[in-house]
Amino acid sequence: MTDSSKPKSPKKPSFKESGGLKSMLGLLALILVYTLASAHLGIEPAKFASGETWVQMSDLLIRMGPYERINTCKNANIVWGEPDAETEAPWSGRTDMDKVRAVCEQDKTFYWYRSDYLKEQLAYTKDVWGPLMQTLRMAIIGAFFGALFAVPFSLLAARNLVRYQWVYYVVRIVLNLIRTIPDLVLAAVLSGALGLGALPGVVALAIFSFALIAKLLSESIESIDPGPLEAMRACGANWLQMVAYGVVPQVLPQFLAYWIYVLEVDVRASTVLGFVGAGGIGMTLMADLNLTRFRNVGSIVMIILVLVVIMEYISTKVRERLV
Repeated sequence: MTDSSKPKSPKKPSFKESGGLKSMLGLLALILVYTLASAHLGIEPAKFASGETWVQMSDLLIRMGPYERINTCKNANIVWGEPDAETEAPWSGRTDMDKVRAVCEQDKTFYWYRSDYLKEQLAYTKDVWGPLMQTLRMAIIGAFFGALFAVPFSLLAARNLVRYQWVYYVVRIVLNLIRTIPDLVLAAVLSGALGLGALPGVVALAIFSFALIAKLLSESIESIDPGPLEAMRACGANWLQMVAYGVVPQVLPQFLAYWIYVLEVDVRASTVLGFVGAGGIGMTLMADLNLTRFRNVGSIVMIILVLVVIMEYISTKVRERLV
């Protein structure tokens, strides 16, 4: 067999042909964007990644639990020191002079678990139940009215349903302008106009939900199968009949999925809106933060976490059945 009859091995692609050049240029572009964006922000990545930063963050997280920080010699002696005439036994119930010397001589910090603090946190959840239910009701009402008003605007923002293009562009511009306003800013402005409480929070969530659902639903309407619409138009159906029998059956599952998704987002957003006086559990959280009641903050954070996880699980299962 001659050499010419041997199968040729495939040519190895070059660095440029394999996409390596594009990947490298993309990475350099990201580094350049980061450098330009952080030039005047005073951000020091080395400082953020330092051990001191993580120690401070860990300290805050631990203090949100049933722990007391022991970082003074006096407190270390009270908790782990040897019993004296005034104290029959250390508060912790056992003597640990190694910890006492570490605090007094080496300026170390320890955390003492206290079961009474845990009982206080569990008892505090009863006080949080009312604001938590207010937050949930705010999210449901805001998502409901937002979806209700989003339906007609989404129809007018769909290019395949609007006969006059100027209507399409006007509605699109209005929706884009509304979406540019953060919900927190809306809640702050409405709190000043309507007063503190749940009302400004509900209105802010309704506006936020309206803009988001209208955008998503209009895009779904634009991507529907045009066949039924053309058939109905050929049969002489009017615009409302085309919407009722040609559009609604195709987008109804997506609409319900969008509403459930927005409800889930509103639960998270309503927690933050309380920081500007828009009611809900956020106001309670803000008050505890201002008073440095970190154990109360820890209880609220855990409750919010459980609520969000439950809402996300339910919404995911429902969306899987709808879409």
